[in-house]
Amino acid sequence: MYVKVHSENKIVRREVNSRQAIYGAEGGIEWAKVMLEKDPAFMGGTIGIGEGTVKVNVLAGEKNYTVTSLAQYGRAQRILKAELAKIDEQWLIMKYQEIHEHE
Repeated sequence: MYVKVHSENKIVRREVNSRQAIYGAEGGIEWAKVMLEKDPAFMGGTIGIGEGTVKVNVLAGEKNYTVTSLAQYGRAQRILKAELAKIDEQWLIMKYQEIHEHE
């Protein structure tokens, strides 16, 4: 019985960490929008969100910015990539995808 409960706890913990990581990665994209508003030359950085760490990389293109946000919570890691464009004074996400380690 103990082994089954322990295994289920591990599964739940991994799921929670995975969800926190995806939310953290989304937060990294939002952070990039705020920072780009203040400084269009912003290239990224690292921030702590709760117990996790989010690393953001920003590449400027001709008209758009490509933002890669990697969040780490416990053993869970999630990576999101978004293409941002500023249209009518608003940041719009033109493209959004999750990157898996093998890509």
